[in-house]
Amino acid sequence: MVKESFIAPTPIEAYKLAVQKYKSIDNFKIINASQYKNAQNELVAKIEIEVDEESFNASIGVSEEELLIEELNSLKSKMNRMKSALAGNEEPEPAAAAQELKPTAKSKDVIEHIKELLTQKGLDKKWIDYMLDPFATTQIAEDETLLVSFILEELEEALTIERNPLKNRVHLFVGATGVGKTTTIAKIIAYSIHKGVSPKEIAVINLDNFRAAANEQLSYYTNKMGVDYYYAKSVESLREVFARLREKTLIYIDSAGSAPFDLEKLLSTAHFYQDSQSNIGSTQTNLVVSAGTKYSDLKKIYEHFSFLNVDCAIVTKLDETEDIGNVVAFLLETGLPVSYLSVGQNVPKDLELASKEKILDYFIGDLKKG
Repeated sequence: MVKESFIAPTPIEAYKLAVQKYKSIDNFKIINASQYKNAQNELVAKIEIEVDEESFNASIGVSEEELLIEELNSLKSKMNRMKSALAGNEEPEPAAAAQELKPTAKSKDVIEHIKELLTQKGLDKKWIDYMLDPFATTQIAEDETLLVSFILEELEEALTIERNPLKNRVHLFVGATGVGKTTTIAKIIAYSIHKGVSPKEIAVINLDNFRAAANEQLSYYTNKMGVDYYYAKSVESLREVFARLREKTLIYIDSAGSAPFDLEKLLSTAHFYQDSQSNIGSTQTNLVVSAGTKYSDLKKIYEHFSFLNVDCAIVTKLDETEDIGNVVAFLLETGLPVSYLSVGQNVPKDLELASKEKILDYFIGDLKKG
């Protein structure tokens, strides 16, 4: 006997699919029925049947599609094992199919072309190999469009989004020099007000003792929006500011932009951070990164600030680059949730809530250009 599944929006529709394929209920036996939510959070129904091999072979025109689905599910399982091994820095077991079969010339060409595109877009070579190699001996590898769609689905599953970026009271913003951190904070203040938080309930603290322009810029934005603004030149002055902010709903803290190995600025931010933790409790640390930064530099920047317990990533300057594979690779490796995307210099309009769809839209555009 052969087991087969039918999926549809309702159990009745799934049942009708089975009847349509095998003409009569007498030709198969229902062994299980269930409902669950799919990847799009839609409720779907599945029925499982048993059918004799003769009837199954008679419907071979449809069974090829079912075999393809089975193949996809098998590949997903293999890829999940590979990603788990990759996360633990262990070598995954070779795909069984790769041991038994040899890839066709067409599948080799398709896979190599997609590998080249993904490598050019900044994704890590090891990750690309683990993602694509299991397809080498399958019919999927001969269809570039289908294979790219499957890879994008895997990317979507791997990305993490912070869906409630205002849930925390205190936010510290850190990042390398020149990523647009101060402007991004101004946009987030405007977003907070738009979401119903009164300007009187918001306070902004600037810790940047190294750049006078940052103080002037942030002061200008907060004054324009009616938000309280404080400039803390030392840990002692920061304590005094905290004492005055007990009734505030949201506190945004801007730090000095710091490049890797810039120890003076790093230590300054560390002292402020430690004091804020002890005086006002848990602080959400947001790492602001530019979309145009190289993958290797993004890793160094993350390691540079990791002792501050980075909670979220904010991606800026998406309007200034055509290639975000480096950012996608960085997000996949660190697992950081993304809260906001900054797509221009205009305050407040050039800020978007992050979503997997928007990130992949930028990435898909890259692939099409490739």
